[in-house]
Amino acid sequence: MTVRSIVLKVHLFLGLVGAVFLLILGLTGSIIAFETDIPHWLNPNLFSVKPGPRTVPEQELVRLTEAQFAPARVNAVQFLRHPDLARVMQLPGGVRVFVNPYTGAILGSVIGPFTSERTLGYIHQIHLRLVPDPRATPQLAAPGKTFVSFAGLILCLLVPTWLFLFWRTRRTTVKWSASWFRISFDLHHVIGIYAALFLLTAAFTGIIIGFEFAENTIYARMHSERPGRPAVVESRPASNPTPITIDQAIAISRAAMPDPTLAGYSLPHKPKDVFAVMLRVPEETSDFVHSSVAVDQFSGRVLQVQDFRTDSPGFFWVRYNRSIHTGDILGTPTHILLSVSSLLLVVMVCTGPIIWWRKLAV
Repeated sequence: MTVRSIVLKVHLFLGLVGAVFLLILGLTGSIIAFETDIPHWLNPNLFSVKPGPRTVPEQELVRLTEAQFAPARVNAVQFLRHPDLARVMQLPGGVRVFVNPYTGAILGSVIGPFTSERTLGYIHQIHLRLVPDPRATPQLAAPGKTFVSFAGLILCLLVPTWLFLFWRTRRTTVKWSASWFRISFDLHHVIGIYAALFLLTAAFTGIIIGFEFAENTIYARMHSERPGRPAVVESRPASNPTPITIDQAIAISRAAMPDPTLAGYSLPHKPKDVFAVMLRVPEETSDFVHSSVAVDQFSGRVLQVQDFRTDSPGFFWVRYNRSIHTGDILGTPTHILLSVSSLLLVVMVCTGPIIWWRKLAV
């Protein structure tokens, strides 16, 4: 038994044990890399707008929406990350209204999620827990998450053992005119050498997400706690209360945190409610937004500031790890890279057993 033969047997054993789970992770991962983009692509009549030189004031966009959907009032507004996408006004009852921020034109409305959003949610949960709806099958979701986490650990071991085995053959091309076994053999090697770094990165970051002790270790190393719920703050009505406008609240929030871009806001409808302005700091590379400013709706006083960069160093790195895993770190380029890498993992999972079966037959 040479070192190489031992490594080969370990590689084959790990590959066969994790094959089904890695196949699922590869297929689902290639899809959810574009989880936020697919609904935009499938509904261009609602999302796509032509950017103009300036946007309509937010107070006017809210007024136009409420005028058409009266007596409903806008609860919150979402800013999508690209300038060629519509504002999303959220009304009671799960109603979403899509508005062109440059003209004020109302593009349409929907109640509840799109079919594509619901389907992508199922795929996302399969990727995380192997079940489409964890709430319906909680008894399967917990072990499913464990299996997924160990599959990531297996992939972390497969990549270095494969690199050890590759070093002898150093095959970097595919001989397409050869037998199906030779093509599978070549594909397994070629894809492995080009995708090794990306697959190892996805596996390692996935392990940190999957195993709770990994995130706990990050918080311990950074000497910080998980961020808790923000304290409840309230507006204080004056004797003759006249609320400020949402545009004034946004200006006040951006003065409190100059660097971020606007990600959305919620509107006050009761005397004690506040303007909650969501802001995306440059370090927040995912669609998740933690930073916000709460503004008194009457006095315009800043009541609370949450800053993703300083609230919890541990939380900062946990979210940064997730951005790397999901491909959000650089936006579209890394989404493409993640999707292609996931598909290449599928090819490797399919070619591996073919190689193993042929060697077993011989």
